[in-house]
Amino acid sequence: MMSRRNLILLMHLMVGCGSPGQPPAPGSNVHRMLSDDRYEWTTIETAHTRIHVPSGSYAHAHQNILPERVEQSRRTVLSRLLEPDYRETLHLFYVDSREDMERLTGSPVTGFSYFSDNAVVLVYNEDWRPFERHELAHAVTLGTWESAAGPAVVEGLATYVEGVCGGYENGRLTRTILDMGGVIPLETLSGDFRRQSDLVAYLQAASIVEFMLERRGPEVLDLLWTQGLVTSPALLETSPESFQLEFERWLLSKYDAVPDHVWEAVRRRGCGIDARPAV
Repeated sequence: MMSRRNLILLMHLMVGCGSPGQPPAPGSNVHRMLSDDRYEWTTIETAHTRIHVPSGSYAHAHQNILPERVEQSRRTVLSRLLEPDYRETLHLFYVDSREDMERLTGSPVTGFSYFSDNAVVLVYNEDWRPFERHELAHAVTLGTWESAAGPAVVEGLATYVEGVCGGYENGRLTRTILDMGGVIPLETLSGDFRRQSDLVAYLQAASIVEFMLERRGPEVLDLLWTQGLVTSPALLETSPESFQLEFERWLLSKYDAVPDHVWEAVRRRGCGIDARPAV
């Protein structure tokens, strides 16, 4: 039986699909950003996306690597979300800094999704890796799936799709958090997500998504998305206390902690850095 989120995606695709050759709709955020006279944009078309880089930016200087990077990110996103395809044209804007992000989106973050316009905006510079997979996951899920059961599953799923933090698997960072006694109780994580440490909450939520996929299989994505991470124990037919112990045993058995200096670097500067030793 087709899941409700896949049925919604199919209906969305049947209504009308964009193509890289079509101009952005007037009034869309894509049109607004491309019309911003503070930037001179170069646009690169790929099979499924449009990539927009400002003249003189780090992304502009490295634009030759972006088409394959973006197409690979799209493939990974669809694979991890268990989606067969996504026919809308996706727009990716790369900018140098948080200041650019604030000018374009109103928020000084490092990644932003205008899911209703199939667009994402990303910081990319010599010190910061852009989160294409995370933001494209938002574009696909928030744009076509049912309403989510809260920010914990929205961000947890997107962080799971991204997969890495500081150059290391998410689970290794979450294992480190566990070793330091920093794991957040599931009810608090799910019910009060935005008031927790972003780094801890995003990584822990991502690891719970990964754990649940291993325990229940692909159908659990629908259930978590519509019911929330807090239902994880019930979905495994166990108590919250037993769920916490099982989740922690899974982290301990599957992942090693990162070195102390890696955790400290990520804690101070964020997941977009590469904290791996220089080769």
